[in-house]
Formats: sequence, C-alpha cells, structure tokens
Amino acid sequence: MKKNIKELSKLTREEAIKELNHLAKLIEKHNKLYYQDDNPLISDADYDKLIARSSDLEEYFPEIVHQNGPSKQVGSKPKKGFQKVLHKVPMLSLSNAFSIEEIQEFLERTRRFLKIIDEEDLEIFAEPKIDGLSATLIYKNGNLLIGSTRGDGKQGENITENIKYIKDIPKILKGNYPKDIEIRGEIYISNEDFERINMQRLDEGLQPFANPRNAAAGSVRNLNVEITKQRNLGFYAYNWGVLSSPIGKTLVESRRSLESFGFIITKPAKICKGIEEIKSYYDDLFKKRPTLDYDIDGAVYKLNDLGLYYRLGETEHSPRYSISHKFPPEKGATVLEEVYFQVGRTGAITPVAKLVPITIGGVRVQRATLHNKEEIFRLGIKKGDTILIERAGDVIPKISGFISNLRPSNAEEIEFPKFCPSCNQVLEGETITRCNNFNYCKSQVLGRLIHFVSRDAFNIEGLGEKQLKELFDLGIIKNFGDIFRLASNESNNVHKKISALSGWGNLSLSNIIESINDSRSLNLSKLIFSLGIRHVGQGASKLISQYFNNSDDFIARISDLEKNSNLKRISEDLMSINGLGKKAVESLLTYFINNFREFKDLNSFIQIEKTEKIIIDNPYFEKNIVFTGTLEKLSRSEAKNLAENVGAIISNQLTTKTDILVVGKNPGSKIKKANSLSVQIIDEKKFLLNFGRN
Repeated sequence: MKKNIKELSKLTREEAIKELNHLAKLIEKHNKLYYQDDNPLISDADYDKLIARSSDLEEYFPEIVHQNGPSKQVGSKPKKGFQKVLHKVPMLSLSNAFSIEEIQEFLERTRRFLKIIDEEDLEIFAEPKIDGLSATLIYKNGNLLIGSTRGDGKQGENITENIKYIKDIPKILKGNYPKDIEIRGEIYISNEDFERINMQRLDEGLQPFANPRNAAAGSVRNLNVEITKQRNLGFYAYNWGVLSSPIGKTLVESRRSLESFGFIITKPAKICKGIEEIKSYYDDLFKKRPTLDYDIDGAVYKLNDLGLYYRLGETEHSPRYSISHKFPPEKGATVLEEVYFQVGRTGAITPVAKLVPITIGGVRVQRATLHNKEEIFRLGIKKGDTILIERAGDVIPKISGFISNLRPSNAEEIEFPKFCPSCNQVLEGETITRCNNFNYCKSQVLGRLIHFVSRDAFNIEGLGEKQLKELFDLGIIKNFGDIFRLASNESNNVHKKISALSGWGNLSLSNIIESINDSRSLNLSKLIFSLGIRHVGQGASKLISQYFNNSDDFIARISDLEKNSNLKRISEDLMSINGLGKKAVESLLTYFINNFREFKDLNSFIQIEKTEKIIIDNPYFEKNIVFTGTLEKLSRSEAKNLAENVGAIISNQLTTKTDILVVGKNPGSKIKKANSLSVQIIDEKKFLLNFGRN
C-alpha cells in the first residue's frame, strides 16, 4: 500500500466509505457473474484491483471494514440445480498484490507478526496461479467420494459425477495416503482445447467462451455430464482441507505426498528466500507465460513451514500465510463523451463518465467513475478529451489521464451540480459533494432498499435493482417493511397489479415472494449490515453483534435510544469494541435515534437467528480481553489472533464488561483503571500458558 499512501491521505473517511460502498456493489455483481453464471463482464485483473483498492482503503482507515470489499467475501452462492456440499474447512480466497513493493510489505508484516528478524529465515514457496475453477475432492480409504466447487467458501456444488471424467483426478489414490483426505486444486482447460471448443461452438451457431476459465467452469458446472466428458479438462492439486493424518511438515514435503497419491502439481515451483529471489521467480514466470498451454494470471507465495500456518491464522476471506502476485492489467484510450451524476444511498454524488465504447482485454467498456471533484481536478480532463483508461484499479474501470495534444477546441469543463439530481436539495461538501436529505431523497431511499435485498444482507433473489426501482416508482415498496408486506396474503390486489406489469407475470412474482419468505430469518450481524448505515459495513456489523450477548440485548439497548436514555452508556460500550471507529459508533447511534420506528416495523416481520456457539475448552472463551504495554514473545497482532481463535472478545478500552487485562512492559494507566473495575490482570507468560506455550 505504500505507493498509495499519498493518494489515500487526501481522502476523508466519508470519501473512503463512499468508495467502499460503491466497490461493494460492484463486487457483489461481478461475484455472481463470475461464480454463478460463468460469464464475467470484467477480467480477473479488474476484479482483483477492486479487491486491492478496497483493502488499501480498509488498511488506511482501520476503523472502516466493509465485508463485501476486500477481506470478507469468498466466491458466490452455489448454482441452482446442484446439491450443496458444506465445506468442513472453509475454502478461502487469496489476498492479492500487484507490485513487488506489496509483496515486500507482506513479508515484513508476516515477519513482524511472527517476530522473525532475518529475511532469509522465512522460506517462501512460489508457484504459478492457475486461472481455472477451484474444486475440492473428498476421499475415504483412498476412494473418491465427493467432488465440489468452492461456491461461497462455506458450501459449494456437488459435481462428483462430472469430475469423474477429468483426466487428472484419480478415482482411487495410490501410496500411503491418510484414511480421510480432502484435496483442493484447480480445474482448467488447455489453450489448445479452448480454441478447439470455441471453433465448434461457432460452427454450431453458439456464443464462444470469453476465456479458458469460463470454458472450464461452464464445462464442469453443467448438469449434462456428457458435456464434461467432451471437454478434456485437467486438474492441478495445490492444497488440502480435512486430513486424518499429516502428509508433511512443509509445503514441499506435502506436495511430494500429493504426487505420490497420483495428483499432478503446479510447476514451475521454487523455494525463495528474500524479496530478490521472489522477484526473480515472478519475472521468469511472466516471461514463460506465453509458452504455457494453460492460463495463469500470476504467482502464489506461501510459507513453506506448515507449523506457522496456525500461528498466522486467517481472516474471513484469506489466509495470512499466503498471497497472490497478479500480472499487470491492460490499458486503452477512448473519448469522454459526457458526464452524468449519480446519487448514492449515503447521499454522495458520484460523477460517471460516459465513454465511446472500447474493448480492453475482451471486455467492452462504456462507463467509468470519476470519484469526486478532486479526482477530476487532479486528472485535468474535460468532456471531449481522449482519455487513458485501465480496466483495473480503484473502481472499474479507472481513468488515469488524457492525451493533451488530442484535446478538441470545443472541449467542455465538467461542472458539478449545485442541487441534488434526484430531489433538488442544495448539495453540501467540498471533496465529497453530498445530499443530506437522508429520508426523502428518492435515490438514497432506493439505494438503501437495493442494498437491503443484496446478497450479504437479506439476499432476496429475483428482487434486484430493476425490479425494486419499478415497485418503488409505483409506490408499492417505500421502506424495508413494505418488502415483507408484499409477501403477505393481504396484498393480493397488489399482486395482480404487479403480475400485469410488462416483464413480470405470476411465476416471477411467486418466485420473489418465496425468496422474501425464505429471507425472514437471519443473524444479527447481517441485520445490522442490511440497514445501510454509513460507516457500518459487514465487518463493523459483525463486531457489534459479537459484542452483545444476544439480539434481544442489542434491541433492548437500541430501544433505549428511542426513549433518549442510556445514550452515554451504549456509546461508551460501542467505543470499547476493538476495530470499531468513532465515526461508525456515531453513525449507528444517529441512525437508530432517527429511524427506530422503521427498524421496529422491520423487526415485526423477521426472526433473528440465535448464533450457535462452538464451546472451546479454553479459559479465555467468551472473555472480554484488553491488551496493554509491549509484549516480549508475541506481536500484539498474534496475541489478539490467539485469543480470538479460542472465542475471546478483544476490546480497545477497559469497561465494566472487561474480564481480563493482559499487560506487557510499560502498561501505562490501564492497570489502575483495571483495579478500580476489579478486572483480572495477567502478564504475557500467564496468558501464553493457556495455549501450552511459555
């Protein structure tokens, strides 16, 4: 992120939130197109840069975490028509880097976490990143039982019958294999077979596949097994899930085991020590890319020592012991025809460039975001300019500049509106121009409704942006509760009116009603996120839900706000949550003070699930822990990770809810406050004893 710090430092938190929210919407859209439909509109490089930009924003603004951005989402929901397979060990995605500087940051961060000083003491295993379809194979006593896709990381599609016809997947393992073993890897199609299949499709009058990844995914995620038979798919093994016994102490040893079981592994691979050896491997792989008979989109670096994997742990999205290093994006030039202005659900006004359509990397690009006034000023562009564009970066696609000697004499300045394009309210703000007409600006209300039904909120399938806008314009859906009223028996007259609309019909309405009813039950974290509160993304929502004992406790406390009581207490409690920033707390409190009636109405239609807790045999389970001072054997990050892995709740501040204060050197004033609150105080040595470490 170092090269982006100067740019990020110019952003306010409000701008960062606005951009993260916009990224979230794009990520959700492109996840579905990629994972469910096998028909992406953007390249992998574009998608990866979306995630990278979100990650940079979250890192620079640590109080902001957006679950649908960089660090939380994995894949997409399984495709309808296949049985579901639950992954006992989640199938996570890798975090991405796009420069050698970001890889250096990854190495430095990892060494700090593990307290490893010498760069060469950290062995890194490097291998190609195959651009295919991730799959996992479950074997029992050496026999293949189940094959499935990654899906959303928690559950995938059962493709057992299809993968039996993939040449590189053994039906019976060889050698000294564990009794239970789950092998993970990538299903791919060779470039030669890809060309052959596309020629056949053109001869048959069918749309050709956009790239080999789509061809591989479409071939195996097909209910007609005969199609899979004809496609000549391959499989590279690179990882594992459930194991009944170890297959090696290092990644190199484990790969040898995979080969002995009958799998093909990724090559060329290399053990690297230090950034120079990693750079050499990456440069060499990039040169070899055109000679390979399959698609790769970068390199993957993993720690060789498997014993370090548990210590590093993982986020909800990615393991901390691995990272991918992607190849550069593609660029192009086109003409900026016009600029129009969108109103987001938080009121932010975003300029959008309308472009003369251009194809970059096989994808047709017609629009690009211009972010805000400062970005337009920085770029110095005008309507009519020939602009330079990258299909990667901040928000897809990215305008990086213009060709000055091609500027026409009639080029026009881009002028920001003074009034909201949606409700005509006077706009406010400098860098971020915003409409503050929160409850009555139609674009904002509609934006929140669209967010409410999205995958990571209530996930109401079939009720997308197009359908919601039509029902909103007709006055049928005006708030969250109206969505559930639509599914009630009392709405028969409304149902008839909707069914008569062009493009609807009884079946589509029936499917939407079924999806609405299916969505009535969800957990507290998703409920909070679904409300679309500024500064409160999925990460913040999860932190808040974990802090409260149950949903009843949360709703009772929020109800106090309607009565204008206990504001100070709930504010202090929320501020103590590790990772939850002041802006998020203020925004959440403001929302419930002003919108509790709408929330109460919504709450009458839904059921908040009680989280099933996995009881962990550790004295820190469900304990509220605060760290202070400098720890000697652990970095602060690793100490928090250890505690969170056994179910502890980490807080930044001491409150009446704090159970334990872990102290290192120079602890400061927290010891005195802990004593006044009768909080248990322990040192690092005692803390580590409960993990079997000293």
